[in-house]
Amino acid sequence: MAKGEIICASDFGDPATSAYVLPFLVGETQLLQQSYCPPNPAWGHHNWFAYDFDTAIGDTVVASRAGTVLFTQADKLNGTRDCSSNSANYVFIRHDDGTVMQYVHLTTNGVLVVVGQSVEQGDPIGLSGDSGCSSGPHVHVNLFRDNTDFNRQATLPYNFVNADGPLDANRGLVHQAVYTALAPAG
Repeated sequence: MAKGEIICASDFGDPATSAYVLPFLVGETQLLQQSYCPPNPAWGHHNWFAYDFDTAIGDTVVASRAGTVLFTQADKLNGTRDCSSNSANYVFIRHDDGTVMQYVHLTTNGVLVVVGQSVEQGDPIGLSGDSGCSSGPHVHVNLFRDNTDFNRQATLPYNFVNADGPLDANRGLVHQAVYTALAPAG
């Protein structure tokens, strides 16, 4: 796949071999508000790989994979519906393979980590919120192929080793389905 090209029909791979866990605590169940590449071009994830989980303000967000905190922002207010650049609270974590997971729409002052901090998979990194260009409380996650190009065309398909819930024909998570975070094997 060429850089800048999103192929929505990409295979997400075998969840059993995924390096990622759901971004919420083991035992919790969340609705997937929006999945990747919806057919309606007016929807936020049109033509990119991203997931929105329906969390409440203050729910714990965990690291989907071990890594180092690359960027954070925590001072934006909930509920502004501000769609300008850099209007949401977030955490970016770089993994050993150079990929970067982005966690967005955290609550005001809800970032629990600092830039340069090492985190383990499942460590609390933030509190869910409703900051930025958001239609209500949720956590948005997506995976970038490198740490220099953070636009939607640089996102990668991925799935979660501990997601109990349905998968689509591409082995991605299903829009409006419910997922429970199981304890990862091992």
